Amino acid sequence: MDNIFKNVFLETDRLILRNIVQEDKKDIFELYQDPSLNESFLVDRSMEEISGIIDWYIKHYDINTSENIIIFNLAIIIKNEQKVIGDIGIRNYPKDKSKNEIFILINSNYWNRGYASEATKVFLDYIKKNSLISTIFGALAPRNIASSKILIKNGFEKMEYDYIENEQKKDIDIYELKITK
Repeated sequence: MDNIFKNVFLETDRLILRNIVQEDKKDIFELYQDPSLNESFLVDRSMEEISGIIDWYIKHYDINTSENIIIFNLAIIIKNEQKVIGDIGIRNYPKDKSKNEIFILINSNYWNRGYASEATKVFLDYIKKNSLISTIFGALAPRNIASSKILIKNGFEKMEYDYIENEQKKDIDIYELKITK
């Protein structure tokens, strides 16, 4: 059977989603330095650290299985510029490996143009087509209204309970999507 985590190429009218490669390092560095994305994310990483992170992503394209997806993410490339403007993926929730979390980052210079929604739809279509997981959740700060709209538009429902138990008390909204296999 083909490795469904390698050589991924998804396309929309405006975007390409594909595996991250070392040649993306400059754009990924720019993305992860963007202070508008998340104050605590990967800000202030060196280019060498970004290269190591990319190697880690690449390693997981080989070791992920449909039963155990540690992290699976794809570069989001804007076609007319041939530039990586973000990444999207899923990862195991560290405290409960049976739960998978979706994440998406878009360079703030490209916000409010529909790219995140477009990328989310094509990525979720790939997840569904390949029966990778049955349930996925997204954890967002309540002030992140744009991201909550993207999740809801793609079929997620806001949950009344919290997946994130016994963790630091955080102000987080949880959205869940059940995927029929």
